Amino acid sequence: MVFNKLTSLILFPIYHLIHRNIIFGIIHKKLIKSFNYKNFKFNLNEKFTPLKNYSSFLFKTYEYNDRVLIERNLNEGHKCIVVGGGIGFIATLTYYLTKKKVFVFEINKYILPTLKKNLKLNKCDFKLFSKNLTINEKKKVKTFYLSKDFLDTTSRQIKKKKNNRSKYRLQKN
Repeated sequence: MVFNKLTSLILFPIYHLIHRNIIFGIIHKKLIKSFNYKNFKFNLNEKFTPLKNYSSFLFKTYEYNDRVLIERNLNEGHKCIVVGGGIGFIATLTYYLTKKKVFVFEINKYILPTLKKNLKLNKCDFKLFSKNLTINEKKKVKTFYLSKDFLDTTSRQIKKKKNNRSKYRLQKN
């Protein structure tokens, strides 16, 4: 555990006040409109990105843990597969750190146009896999619940009054 319980109790509300703040989200969505990191630019699909998630782009906390890990550990000697391409942020960083073609897997059909657009915008050499994804396990078929909100794809069904997720099943080989 990174923090003890007391530190977590103090930092958790502060983190969420900044990271998922609707007011900061409105500022980013209306004034900035894209996510910029270093020399890279990522377009956001305004229709499918909730306001509460925009503040993570404003404060550069979007995929912070993943970003730190790959920036510390990847270099030109590595070959990479990115599972869950999202908006292409991690795939773009991976391509530029390794200088090699990146294989990107994404099952959420709603975000594929944004993902492709961002990878092309940042001049990445990539191969995108979005169909015929399978798992080779003797367990039952894995179900994913897709949403137009690219941060909301999950393997857990969340019960709400209005379920706007569609099911996507990974098939056994």
